[in-house]
Amino acid sequence: WMLPTTFAPPMSASDRATTSSPGAPSMEDVAKLSVLASTLVVPQAAEARLPDEFVAFAPIVDVLPILPVFFLLLAFLWQASVGFR
Repeated sequence: WMLPTTFAPPMSASDRATTSSPGAPSMEDVAKLSVLASTLVVPQAAEARLPDEFVAFAPIVDVLPILPVFFLLLAFLWQASVGFR
């Protein structure tokens, strides 16, 4: 009883042409805007600094993003040691 109302039927090409509003941004425009926004945000993130209380831990913080790679390599080493069972 609920299944027929769950999915909408696909729109025909003529219906798509009449329902799309001319002022609505296309997916390409949205993608361009998101790339532009990310290029504006990335330099600010690169210049981020730790609070003064934690500056002493900066070398540890620099290494932390690499740790998942080491765990991945450790998994391969483990599997190699057990013969890739």
